[in-house]
Amino acid sequence: MSNKDYYKQWLQLKEHIQKTAAEDERLQELATTSIGIKPQATAVEIVARVYCKYCDIYNKLCDCYDQMEQVQRRPYIRKIIDAITCRLLELKLTLEEVEAFEFTYPDNALQQLLMVPQDIEIMCPFHYPFEIREEEMQFIIDQIFAGNRIGDPSPTPSEIERKEEERLEQEARMREEKEAEMKRKMAMGEDISDAASSVQLSPQELEEMRLLAEYNECVNNIQRMERSRYLVREKTKKFNKDVNLYLELSGMKKPPARESFRIRAATIIQSTYRKFMEIKRFRLRDNNLKNKLGMIIPSWAPPSAKILLEKVREDRRSFRRKYYQKWLEENIKENARVLRLREGQIMEDISDEIRQWFREWYNEVRLFDEFPYPDEGGSILIVKGETFTIEEYIEWRLEEDKRLKAEAGSPKSKEQIKAEKIAAKEEKKRLEAEAKIKEAKRLLDYKKSRLNPDGDPGIYLRIGTAIEPVREAWDLYQNQWKEYDIADAPIEILKGFIKQLITENAYQDVQFKLRPIVDDMMRLELILLRNALKLDYQAAGIQKPPQSRKRKKPKKVKPPKPDKLSPAAMFQMLVDGGIVRKYPRTTLEDYWGDRNYAAADTRAVLWTPTFPPNCIGDVKELIRVRCILTMGSSCPNAVRSQLLIGPKGSGKRTLVYAIATETNAVLIDLSPMNVYNKFPGPKNLKTMFQLVNRISKLMQPTVILVDNADKLFYKKVPKEEKMFDPTRLSKDFFKEVFKPILPDDKILIIGTASEPWLAKNPPMYKVFPSTILLPRSDYGSISYVLSKMLMKYHGMDREFNVHSVAQALRGYDMNTIRKSVNSLLNGKRIAELYHKPLQPAEVVEAVLNCEGGVCTDAEDYDMYKQWYLSYSPWGTKYLDYMQMLDSQLTYKLKAEKKKN
Repeated sequence: MSNKDYYKQWLQLKEHIQKTAAEDERLQELATTSIGIKPQATAVEIVARVYCKYCDIYNKLCDCYDQMEQVQRRPYIRKIIDAITCRLLELKLTLEEVEAFEFTYPDNALQQLLMVPQDIEIMCPFHYPFEIREEEMQFIIDQIFAGNRIGDPSPTPSEIERKEEERLEQEARMREEKEAEMKRKMAMGEDISDAASSVQLSPQELEEMRLLAEYNECVNNIQRMERSRYLVREKTKKFNKDVNLYLELSGMKKPPARESFRIRAATIIQSTYRKFMEIKRFRLRDNNLKNKLGMIIPSWAPPSAKILLEKVREDRRSFRRKYYQKWLEENIKENARVLRLREGQIMEDISDEIRQWFREWYNEVRLFDEFPYPDEGGSILIVKGETFTIEEYIEWRLEEDKRLKAEAGSPKSKEQIKAEKIAAKEEKKRLEAEAKIKEAKRLLDYKKSRLNPDGDPGIYLRIGTAIEPVREAWDLYQNQWKEYDIADAPIEILKGFIKQLITENAYQDVQFKLRPIVDDMMRLELILLRNALKLDYQAAGIQKPPQSRKRKKPKKVKPPKPDKLSPAAMFQMLVDGGIVRKYPRTTLEDYWGDRNYAAADTRAVLWTPTFPPNCIGDVKELIRVRCILTMGSSCPNAVRSQLLIGPKGSGKRTLVYAIATETNAVLIDLSPMNVYNKFPGPKNLKTMFQLVNRISKLMQPTVILVDNADKLFYKKVPKEEKMFDPTRLSKDFFKEVFKPILPDDKILIIGTASEPWLAKNPPMYKVFPSTILLPRSDYGSISYVLSKMLMKYHGMDREFNVHSVAQALRGYDMNTIRKSVNSLLNGKRIAELYHKPLQPAEVVEAVLNCEGGVCTDAEDYDMYKQWYLSYSPWGTKYLDYMQMLDSQLTYKLKAEKKKN
């Protein structure tokens, strides 16, 4: 799209944001006024409508932020994105509480909004991987992963001399070995050929050579097959010609058939051929029609529109970067110009503001307030109105006088003051305990009231705390850009930058630069004024003039201690130890699976809902929200550790790699089987934790992987694994890894577990409070995978029965199915597809005979569900919800029975 199109999209998006924010405020009114909503399906739709709208807005905002070439508008859009991210996470949690389950299905709300599930799939924003990590840190990562040891300390002169001596000795030894080998060959009479010196090639050059060799091999195969086909055809033609000539000369050739027979045979051949061509044309028209309607998957697909679109997007990003560089240069020039021409005037304006504050206090209460400390911001707090107001001072003065009179009448001893403090603490604890008891009683009464459908108060929504930042971010944008966002905007509003805003920002920057200097001068002036005021009070006979409330001196922020090792050295140590490692590039698109489209309708049935199991596509949506969206946010309510639970082969490792790839994260592997022999000893273990903490914060975004997290918290370590000491990190993991993560850190801890019932739940829950249960492969997902894999072959029947195969293979992991199909459809079988179509039994047999295949039946998967209900807080909520439904249904049946 052009700049005008993006600008029009932005104007439409502004209206959409305002409408959605108004609807969100109405949702907040329902929550704050404690209005119950029933039935449950209605509450789901109300919350899901706002959630779906915010998802759509979020995706469009990320698109505008990525592609908009107006560099001054982008920071405001980024603030709106960050605010909406926190609100999205909050609405997702509200939706989970309403549905009493972590997998939510807003399909009914999507139907009302005329949207499809793909419209609310959270985008992986462009600015996550490329605008969070510093360029210096990215350079260190690229260089070390490329094999360059930039993290090694600089060698001393003695070490350089020693390495040079070793190199010369090595060369001399190799030379002697070569000469001895040549003498041996000469003595044995063998040929002596000087081998070319080996050339060290880079990985890119080796990959190019491999691709070239593969290309040449394919070309040679095609040429060889074409020559063979041509030679066979010519030989057959010559053989038939010789046989025909021999039979004719020897008189053994049969006479031709009668003309009537030949005409009859020709007629039969013609009619059969016409029928064949008619059937062929009908099938072609039918396939074309089905292809247009999307009923079949064609074997050939045009070049992906995503690839072409990404090229266009990258071109726009390059233009945007150029505009950004010009904007930075213009800012520097304008700041220098304003500072040169307006320095004195700006300092005088700041002084006048502060003197006016002095006059107001003196005229009203005949004293001066405390000047804010530099660490607080200085006089900027006066401008913002965040200092002690005169009205607040008068109220404080009255209360202070009362307190002083009371203390003067009955002075308290130190023991009494200490006893009062202890009593106040005990009273505070008592009130907190009473509040907890009261809240537990309220929840119990609420659960009891919901058992009867006639007295059911409905569902109370969670009161949101993240809607206020959305309002603030939106108001901040409107205050700055309202007058510029017009229909027929000039070119500088569509792309580039606005000169007027640069000048205004330059004045603001210069003010921030000069304000500390003016503050120091005004503090000296305030001292003179106070001394003069003190003399005036003494002249009036008042020895102790009134004072304002003293400001608490802010604590000085201690600068962080400099690291003993450089970031490159720390990163190099972790890479050498195998703690930080490269991972295969994987996206969420590589985790194939379909979503559950029937769950929304079955769960919405009043009193008798059914709860079908979640599908693989539902897991992908949860990963987008809980992992990728959370990792790029700075929300205080975001959970930054996830535990992936599922059978072996369910794709846990693939999801971890996909999360790391989508966010361009560094992968730190703290799996029990990876660190058992790394950094031995308590002291070295503490060093490893320190390195992990520093690198995870310096190189963020970071994914900390704990593969087989159930082994980290074993109840009883098996004998065969005692030598690996899998519980080595369990004691200090929460304190050293999880606790240091702050809300602003782009760090995510991901654990995987295949046998979670072998672990201790309390310590594992402390580290992994949030759990995602991966499903066993279902019919819809297997159908989707088989269709995607098989229909890429031109010779495949477009009507191949993937549905029966999917039913037969339920429970088999996707990796086994993909590996089996790829091994089945080798070159020979693909060539036979035209005359020997693929049968469903072949696919099933290939999967059954696959080595290492994993099949999880329903009984085995019940173990995971039962453990999940006992571990996750959603298990208790789900059981309470089912109990409520049973009770309400019982009341309903009794009422109907009485009527009858």
